Amino acid sequence: MADQPEAGRDKLQIRNMYLCGSTFTSVSLKDAEFRETHLMGAVIDDVNATGLKFHNVNLTAASFEDVNLSMTTINSANLEGVSITNANITDMTIEGVKVSDMIVLWNKIHGDDDG
Repeated sequence: MADQPEAGRDKLQIRNMYLCGSTFTSVSLKDAEFRETHLMGAVIDDVNATGLKFHNVNLTAASFEDVNLSMTTINSANLEGVSITNANITDMTIEGVKVSDMIVLWNKIHGDDDG
């Protein structure tokens, strides 16, 4: 919109700062780095995070809803107690085995013809 100023392009280096309760709207954090950072209770909504990398991150009790994880790689992860529902698992593999094939086999063994 012509009546609004152009977005700023400052490069910030914030260290040892509490920004609790802050809101970031229409902000580009492309190529940003978060190290030794607390995001407990943070809400991430309507975000393009293509290519986002998590390393040494604690996502215990995190919730993912209406997310696109296509072509995602998970390596050396603790998936204890993870629950996946209402998901498109086309070509999803665990240790090289298609999850859909595992479900078909499970259903055959356990007599569940609904899956």
